[in-house]
Amino acid sequence: MKYILTLIIAISFLACQSVKKNPSEAPELVLPNTDLYEPLESEAASDDENYQAALDFINSYIESIDHLEILEFAKNSPLATDQLKSELEKIVILAWEENPRIGLLADPLFDAQDYPPNGFELHEFDPQTGYVIVKGIDWEDFKVAMQVVDVDGHILVDGCGIVNMPEHKRIER
Repeated sequence: MKYILTLIIAISFLACQSVKKNPSEAPELVLPNTDLYEPLESEAASDDENYQAALDFINSYIESIDHLEILEFAKNSPLATDQLKSELEKIVILAWEENPRIGLLADPLFDAQDYPPNGFELHEFDPQTGYVIVKGIDWEDFKVAMQVVDVDGHILVDGCGIVNMPEHKRIER
């Protein structure tokens, strides 16, 4: 009887062990044609095409929502600046410290609780400042403000939603 109880306890203990995903096993983000993220220098090319990095960043985030946490996504994204990654981490940590039961009340990259599941398309782009506004493909009234910058010859997302975006550039909700 003593051995049966020990066996039951051991099996119960092993059955209750959770398997934690190793961050190094996170799926690698696959992004289309990374050549698009280099500034366009030919006279025939338009600066307007540099907004593509913003679209690819936000749309790859939507594709990863079911598989990666927000910080893991940002950390692994080759389209995000170190500044965006750092600011996002501060926002997430602060939210969990302030309210460990709830954490974030809204997604900081969308600046909302919901998002258009079919992705985003370009609404506006200012090539002088790098500010981009994207709108939902099926939700045209849903917009997100973003900013792209040139970092060592590559176009990267430096601001998105509430992350690293000035208050006056955010979309009013």
